[in-house]
Amino acid sequence: MAEVIYKAFVSCSLAEEDQEIVEVFKKTIRSFKIEPIVYDYQEIGGLSDKIKEHIVEVDCLIAIITRRDKIEGTNLWSGPTWIQHELALAHAFNKPIAIFVEEGVQIEGLIEMEERRNIFKRDDLFCNFDKIISFLFSLREYLEAASSHDIIASPAILKHYIRSKQEMVGNKYLVERTEIMMESLIDSLQSAFHRIEVEEMTESVSVKPESFEFRCLEKPSHTEVTHEILVNRESVFSWKVNFNPPLKKSEKVKYAYKKKGPLYNPYTYEELIKRIEAGTYEYKEPKCEACEWTISYPTYELHHDFEFPEDYEIREYYPDVVLGQEKVKAEEELKRVVDGNMFSAEKVFDKWILRLKVISHWLTINIILIMCHQKLTKSRMSKAP
Repeated sequence: MAEVIYKAFVSCSLAEEDQEIVEVFKKTIRSFKIEPIVYDYQEIGGLSDKIKEHIVEVDCLIAIITRRDKIEGTNLWSGPTWIQHELALAHAFNKPIAIFVEEGVQIEGLIEMEERRNIFKRDDLFCNFDKIISFLFSLREYLEAASSHDIIASPAILKHYIRSKQEMVGNKYLVERTEIMMESLIDSLQSAFHRIEVEEMTESVSVKPESFEFRCLEKPSHTEVTHEILVNRESVFSWKVNFNPPLKKSEKVKYAYKKKGPLYNPYTYEELIKRIEAGTYEYKEPKCEACEWTISYPTYELHHDFEFPEDYEIREYYPDVVLGQEKVKAEEELKRVVDGNMFSAEKVFDKWILRLKVISHWLTINIILIMCHQKLTKSRMSKAP
């Protein structure tokens, strides 16, 4: 085995009763020339920022999930809540992950989807020790291969915020105004990319804009910031922001854009049902997305307002959060959005507005898809403005 020493962020319980188990794992991890790093909460600095810094600097994350609280009415236990967030952050930075779960701990969210995990018993830790050793050996081999072929990639951009407002203009148009503050996480960042595409097969649906405007609001004095449209079709609209010369690490740019295009959402309940019956709609049930965001970079804040026309009625509005191309339910993140009152709907006199404000002090998981749904009633508007 090569003598190269890698670093692993160890996400684990800090409770005194768990320290013996954690120490056994730390010693075992060290035997594979992987240095375990447990975050020191006495360290000066913002909690989320310091954890981010540590995870960015290491080669992998190893989670040791021990029993924390008994789940009422079951024989199961929950694990430390912060491990889910630290796993999410490691995913965002594309770090290899190994997970060790104590027998009887209920796992959800990212942990539930994660295949690279192994079960251990508190009272008989060595009964599965051969599997634990094999697991760590595979992790070490992966790190060596990754180092040789340079396949461990960190994200290039940190988005401090995304603030967006969409307005439904009658039954024909959708106008979007968005402002983004971003920071380069690497030296020589040349571009930042944007993409919107339709996920249904209805023939008349289009995301091709009628007009598109771009403005750079803040930038380094020596940098020219421009935009370039890459694809402009009915089904896909993509564009990028170019930086010349390329941004250096920690340099920030604030930019905004305004896009006016055809309304691709069903305008009435009847239209929604027709798309479903035709088999061309994205869903098999009568619901309609007011907005859909795929967060592919670490992002502190996402603000989105969706504004309906005057005298337009909606019902059964709610948020949803899913992961990946398979759109697996992200129950823990959805609970955080709901419990944190990050989604709201209000009617001011004759106009409905849906608001989504996701604040993520741990950064947003890069594969989260955040959606606001609405179910449409018949519009009381007899003609479009």
